[in-house]
Amino acid sequence: MRKFLCLALGVVATLTAMVGCTYDDEAIWQRIDNLEEQVEQNRTDIATLTALMEAMDEGKLILSTEYSEEGVILTFSDGTSLTIKNGNDGAQGEKGEKGDQGDSLFISIEETDSEVIITLADGRVIHLAKSVNEENQEPEVPEGPQYELRTLSFEQEQWNELIDEVQYGGSLLYADGGEYSWYDEGNTELCHSFATPYWTGGHAISHYAMDDYATLPEGYYGWYELQLSVLGGGCNGSRNFAVHNGYADFYNSHIYDASLQTLEFADGIERVVESMWVTNTCYVLNSLSYGDGFNSPATEDTLFKVVAYGYNAQEEQVSRAEFTLCNGIDNIVREWTKWDLSTLGKVAKIAFNFEASDDQIGDYGMNCPAYFAYDDVVVRFEK
Repeated sequence: MRKFLCLALGVVATLTAMVGCTYDDEAIWQRIDNLEEQVEQNRTDIATLTALMEAMDEGKLILSTEYSEEGVILTFSDGTSLTIKNGNDGAQGEKGEKGDQGDSLFISIEETDSEVIITLADGRVIHLAKSVNEENQEPEVPEGPQYELRTLSFEQEQWNELIDEVQYGGSLLYADGGEYSWYDEGNTELCHSFATPYWTGGHAISHYAMDDYATLPEGYYGWYELQLSVLGGGCNGSRNFAVHNGYADFYNSHIYDASLQTLEFADGIERVVESMWVTNTCYVLNSLSYGDGFNSPATEDTLFKVVAYGYNAQEEQVSRAEFTLCNGIDNIVREWTKWDLSTLGKVAKIAFNFEASDDQIGDYGMNCPAYFAYDDVVVRFEK
């Protein structure tokens, strides 16, 4: 920067000297014009030099160099370009004949197989690495996703019709020998059904929300009567969501013929379920936090997690993913949290089960309520 300051002072001194002498007017104005051109050249060169230094700091690679009468155009690997302009009689570099040293800050530009070398008038040298791409190749543009994302949000009117009038003992979820089913037709194609009553397991649509899971509201006998409630409502402020109930282990699968509850694609096509948002229900939060007539409250060693099993179209289990709902009394999920299910790969069906630490299991199976809520299920549809 000191070099540029000296240049500016030189301009002032020259103009001062000119005032004290007698010159031809035309020659004076010609010299002024030349000095103005030099100042403008310096401004341009300073901006170019700054951009070159930033490119070097950011690790940009030279993709191509193009030589013209105006100067040299450098194209970088991120698609941006920069022109190093020649001075009035500036050097043209290795590609052309070398003229007398002109008034540019840039003396020469040379190329090797791996770099572009720029020499400045003050002796400094800038080295910029070249891209391994072939010369003049266009910057590589990352391809976009080869699929579209569709979300099951449970918010349309059809879902409201699946919400029972009460959380326990209602006509939809506890009909004698009935069936409860839903199908996200034309969107994610996910579907689910189970034979009522709901206490045998299933995925029920809900809109029930509470602000507290510590105190049982007046008029209720137990938290199982509030089994479809979550804190605050659906994911991201939405109204509706789904509540899973049910598990299978050695005991209840043999005594009660319990089976795993599933989400599956009604058309039978294998797809990637990218994610869903999950949280604990108020029923589970109360049981883990304070215990109940069946379960003991969680300790620092308590573990409670939901497991997802992926099945292909041939009904073969091909993958597994898990989400921890409680990892000790101080780490219980109370907010909607994203569960990445893409690791399951392409599946035709997902089945859910639970795993728990010994303090949550008794003589007749798992004592902690086998519930979790989920919302905003995202599915990939290939284009």
